[in-house]
Amino acid sequence: MSLPGYPRQRTGRLRAAGALAAVLIVAGSAVAAGSPASHHGSAAAPATQTPTGCAAPVGNPNPKTQRSAWVKRDFGNMLCSTQRLLDEVANPDWIALSAMEFAGSNPGAIFGAVSDPRLRSWGAVLPAGGDPFRVPTRWVAMGRGQFEEFTFLSMTGAKLSAELFSPNPHPGANYPVVTFSPGLQEAKEQAWWYGEGLAEAGYVVLMIDPQDQGDSEVLSHPPSSPLRNVPTTDKPETQSAAEFAISTPRHPYRWATGSNAKGTLHYNPLWREVDQHELGIAGHSLGAAAATPIGQAMKQVKAVVSYDDLDLPIPASLTSKIHAPALYFGTDYAFPTFATPKLPGDPPNPNQHLTDFDQMVKAGIDSMVVTPRASTHYEWDEQSAIGSLPASRYGQVVSFYYTLAWFDRYLKHEESGLRRLIALRFNGSADRHSIGVGRYSATRALADPTNPFAGNLPYRIKGRCAANLLSFYYASAYWLDGGDVRSSNMRNRGCAAKG
Repeated sequence: MSLPGYPRQRTGRLRAAGALAAVLIVAGSAVAAGSPASHHGSAAAPATQTPTGCAAPVGNPNPKTQRSAWVKRDFGNMLCSTQRLLDEVANPDWIALSAMEFAGSNPGAIFGAVSDPRLRSWGAVLPAGGDPFRVPTRWVAMGRGQFEEFTFLSMTGAKLSAELFSPNPHPGANYPVVTFSPGLQEAKEQAWWYGEGLAEAGYVVLMIDPQDQGDSEVLSHPPSSPLRNVPTTDKPETQSAAEFAISTPRHPYRWATGSNAKGTLHYNPLWREVDQHELGIAGHSLGAAAATPIGQAMKQVKAVVSYDDLDLPIPASLTSKIHAPALYFGTDYAFPTFATPKLPGDPPNPNQHLTDFDQMVKAGIDSMVVTPRASTHYEWDEQSAIGSLPASRYGQVVSFYYTLAWFDRYLKHEESGLRRLIALRFNGSADRHSIGVGRYSATRALADPTNPFAGNLPYRIKGRCAANLLSFYYASAYWLDGGDVRSSNMRNRGCAAKG
């Protein structure tokens, strides 16, 4: 049974995700409560250890000669990989707003009128699934940007549900445009952090539900076979989104044809505000596995960001076409795991996430790979209480920091982008866009009892040492400015003194 106004398909998937989350919470609790000895064969941290110090410096114990210290550090990292979920379930505001979102009411309406002219085509009932602190109605009412939703056709003929985030109106402004493709059985709402944050920073952002996901159609349409792209690979939709993003009335979207095109858009409604020469694409999981090759295959793409493409390489058929600078994100805990013990007798390969990066460097094109500390596959998949999954506390905001710097460097061509990419400490460029779930302050909540958002303290990283928020298992590296600026291990650079 689906709730009024909710697609039956999405509701069922979120309930399944919620059931999975409950299982994972129990599993995570067992890890937190049990002794690491059973996992590692060696005593390490006390059974009462909690995920503290997840942004503090850690040593580099040798797994052979300092086994106990190595295991203790590993156990702490496992707990840190659940920290965002622990913050969420300890946050009454997040739980209450999630329930409102899933029930079909509108948390954003609490903050302002839904009829705001910057909020187009949005009904009173919201699809469940995104961070309740980032519901677009609230975001628009706060004056942070504009939002609209619509459909357009995939090259397969299937109608795709899309959301378009953009900066507040500035006459004559011309912005780079970026896209986002979510992973398998994910919905675009789970990446509101990406769309809202980049729009605030001066980008037009197109986010889609791939075919047979979220609100998009399950089957393709003529002239395609009805079963084309079933199940989806995200590749047709990712390319379609990139082409639609730069479409105009003079150069309309070429796939808007056939009977199924009725009611869909034929060009980007914000085409006047878009610089069609500055296109970036991004994706998570299966969406990242699509963005990685398509970003190199499409000559119009100028920058790529890939959130855990599962270490799939750029196909050999495309290596001669590599041209778009690409930023890759890896994880400490491979999909679908979290809090999985590493074995000192078989420690992780530090080069695990360098596959695409090495291909880019060999082609002589700027690239970077970042693995946030204690990260899981779910860092970039922010959900409501219905289906939230374990992730680290700082992985998403760290990722946004590097994402924004990457696009600023390669789409806006700002020198400050390069400085931020290689900085030893984070500045506040990501923090100003961090309005999602965070830690809970009962004091703040009591001080403003009529504000249902008052107790939430979004995550901040300004002033923190970058090395301390990067994986100590897997190398983060960069090769920039044609190789003139490079690091094979960003953690080894250490921390700059606070100034």
